[in-house]
Order: sequence, then C-alpha cells, then structure tokens
Amino acid sequence: QGVKFQADVANGRELTAEDVAYSYTRFPVALTKGSQVNQIQWGWIDKVETPDKYTVVIKQKNPFASNVISLGSSAFAVVAKEVVDANGGDLMKVMNAGSGPYRMVKREPTGTRYERNPNYFQHDPPSPTYVKEGPYIDAWEESIIPDPATIKAKFLAGELDVLTVVNIDRLVADELGREKGIKVVKGPANGHLIMQFDNFKWTDKRLRQAVWMAIDRDAFIKNLYLGEGLYGGPTASEFAKEGYGLSQEELKKLQAFNPGDAKKLWQEASGSQTFPTIRMVTMQAIPIFATATEFVKKQLEQNLGVKVEVEVVDPATYVARAVAGFAEKAPKPWDLFIAWELSLQTIPDYNALAHYVPVGYGAIFGNLRPDSPKSETAAFAGRMQQLWNAQAQELNPEARKQKVQEIVRVIHQEYGPAIPLPVPEFQYAAFRDRVKNYPEKDFMYANAGTGLFRVQDLWLDA
Repeated sequence: QGVKFQADVANGRELTAEDVAYSYTRFPVALTKGSQVNQIQWGWIDKVETPDKYTVVIKQKNPFASNVISLGSSAFAVVAKEVVDANGGDLMKVMNAGSGPYRMVKREPTGTRYERNPNYFQHDPPSPTYVKEGPYIDAWEESIIPDPATIKAKFLAGELDVLTVVNIDRLVADELGREKGIKVVKGPANGHLIMQFDNFKWTDKRLRQAVWMAIDRDAFIKNLYLGEGLYGGPTASEFAKEGYGLSQEELKKLQAFNPGDAKKLWQEASGSQTFPTIRMVTMQAIPIFATATEFVKKQLEQNLGVKVEVEVVDPATYVARAVAGFAEKAPKPWDLFIAWELSLQTIPDYNALAHYVPVGYGAIFGNLRPDSPKSETAAFAGRMQQLWNAQAQELNPEARKQKVQEIVRVIHQEYGPAIPLPVPEFQYAAFRDRVKNYPEKDFMYANAGTGLFRVQDLWLDA
C-alpha cells in the first residue's frame, strides 16, 4: 500500500495487487517470444488471485521447494499493464515500466544511465541495505566495453568507479590491488560454466562422451584460472559442499581426461562424418566465454582430430544464436555453445541445473525437449524433466539432496545434455576508494553488477 509507479510510468499511479497478478502471469507469453526467463522461475504458478487491492494469493500447480526465493528473481519485477499493452507486449521498446529506485534515462549500444526515482516507496523497518531516505547514489552510468584491456585502462584512469566480477581474475586483481585509491575484494564463487550440446544433433552418446573426455580440465584450470579453479558440476560448487551435488574427488573421477579413448569413441561413432566441422559461437564481452571457447577448440582439434570453427559475435547476436531454432524445432546454427547464467545463484535447482532440464535452458538453448522430432532426445528430455520435478517437489532438505545427486550422476552417465566446465574458486571485484559501503561480503551475488542498485546505502565520498 502506497507504492507508486515511476512518474513517467502509468502517470505515476499507485501499484496494486492487480499489477502483481498481471506481472506474475505474463511469463508464458514472454516464452513464446523467445524470452530467456525460463519456466523454472515461474512454471510452478497455477494462478494469482487478488482478494483485495493490496493482497496477492499465489496458487501453485505443485509443491516447489524454491518457490519463495524464486520470487526474488529480477524476472518477477512488477510492471504496469498499460505500458506493456501500449508497446505490443515488448518492453524493449520502453526504458521504464515499474516502480524501482532508479529510472533508466539512456539506453544506447555504448551503455545506459539510471537516475534516482524521487518518488520511490519508503517504509519501516529498513532492511540491511535499505535506507528510508535512499537511495543515496543520484545516478548510475554503465558502460558497455567489449575489450577487457580498455575496461582496465578506463578504471585505472578513474573513468570507472566499479568493476564487476565478470571482468576480473586473480592476475587483474593482483595488479589493481597495488594501485593507489583502489580496493579489491575477494569472495567464494558460486557460479557455473557449461558447454551446451545442440541435442538435435548429438544423439549418439558416444560422440558426447568423446567430447567430454577430450577436455583436459586440469589444464583448463591452470591456464584460464591461474590454478584457482574447481571442477564444475551440474550444481554450483557452494551447493555441492552442502550436499546438493558431488564432491571434487568424485567429479574428478567422472570427468577424467582420456584423449586416447576419446579419439577411439569419436572414430567408432563416425564423428568426422557427422561433424566434418564443429561450429561454436562466442563473444568477447564476457572474456571467459571467448577464452574457454578457444581452449575447447584447441583441445578438440588436438585430441579428436576434428576441425572446429569459432564465430565471434556481439552480445545481442550471441543471445539470438542461443535461442535460434526454438520456435521452429530446428537445429541450431552451432554445435557447441559455452554459457552461464547469473540470476538466481542462490537456489540449487536453478544455479547450473537450469541448463540441463527442458523447463530451464535445456529446451530453448540446447534443443532438449520432450516434443523433439528426435526420439532419443525426446526420451532423454522426459527423463531429465522427471528427475528435476522429483527434487523440486521434495520439501525434506536431506531427501532433496539425494534426489539432486541422482540428477548429477545421470548427467555424468549420459554425458549430457550439456558439459559442466571448470569454474573459478574465487571471485573478485574492484572499486575506487571513494565508493563507500560497498557490499564486500555478498558482492558475488550482484548479478554482474545490477544488484548494486539495491544497495541503497552505497554512497560516494566526493
């Protein structure tokens, strides 16, 4: 009660339960448009009721252990129906549609600018980073800079105040930490990195296994993470430590590097006839995508004897390539595709696992769909979805851990539908010392930087 949309959104009217209900039930339409917001986040919702102007009741299709925490995803932002309708359902045509603490005032290929919303809702009691008079920062400017060297140069020159975890590794962190006026923080990483198969094509398990075994993960960690890495799993490393996954020892056994057997399998399954050339797509805007793709390219060429072509594209094209063919049930314009996902890093059945099940990114990115024209893929998709549903609906934490472990083992037994790649053991962030109240203990959950907008007690020492 008392929450209002931004002044240029729906004439700044009051936000009501009807707006929440509309926003929470528009996801299926977004899915038909190729949205990256997948059904893990919203598929458990049956309907949303509004008994009065300020009350929302969510009815579920089934139990979902991660229901409440999923509501914290940015996908659940509440928007004004009239703004959506006025733009044919495409919010990419507008800059603002909600009630948040900042208004977007610029959106260009080179970056964005957000300015403080003077009418942002104030309430008691405050949360740890909420301040009633906030947010303190008047404006944010985000720069889109594809070249990592340029990013670092601008930061060192004082043109940037904050570098997010996406652009910093240990080497860069060490260098920046020696600079006057810069602070570097370090924390445990809980991300993931996967290589997606186009499951329309990789129906022969032997070919998937060959690729799986042809990658030297120890060399990956040494060269790309400077030794500060872990074997990746279908659930992120911090969850694995809690029992929602497998130990490093077990992952190392299941992901053993064996180039001899890999090449033998590739030849037995006529890999060179099925894939005369393996096509990969990447982008440089997220450096690890490009470096990991180049590493895999060399490994496959050396250990399988296959030609690998890499297409380097801009971020918009990268996303378009990822979802291409979904509506048509058609093959992808690529064969292998390296990616991650930074939202909902705090729930075990989403972080990383989203890439291995149809209702996650398995279908839209990897063609892992129960309605696949490929019978082998359709059967595998159905099996993966059943396993995921079983853990999602398990409300006993210990029983749920066992069911998540079962999924992880099946993925390793089937060598797909995607390959978990090594991940950083730590993450780093850097900021200039004029930035005060930086969230040093939880910066790694900042969704590549946008989460900082929620730290309303952040301020600048001029």
